[in-house]
Amino acid sequence: MTDINKPEHFEELNEVKKNALLEFCYSINKIKTFNIRRSSYGLKHIFERIYSEALSGTFEGSYITNGQFKGAMMKAGFKVKDETRLNWHFNASEKSIKELEIKHSNSCHN
Repeated sequence: MTDINKPEHFEELNEVKKNALLEFCYSINKIKTFNIRRSSYGLKHIFERIYSEALSGTFEGSYITNGQFKGAMMKAGFKVKDETRLNWHFNASEKSIKELEIKHSNSCHN
């Protein structure tokens, strides 16, 4: 069993969840610097919230591990500030993350 905080844990997801998670990661814009306001742990929760309805019929719903999120971000081409830390920071645009959250909260209230 893979350590749930290691990026290799991404490979243990089913195809539906892998695709949803990669879709989420690819929807975040890359920037030149590291976004230290958002960690892998915090971003995984945003994914879980946004995809909760879409993945409601899958095993464990939209729940993913920190490692699965890290692995998806690496596959999507993001850089990691410090891989020795438990929660990673990526070169992820704060603006695009906020836009995802706003888009989701607006679609939930319609």
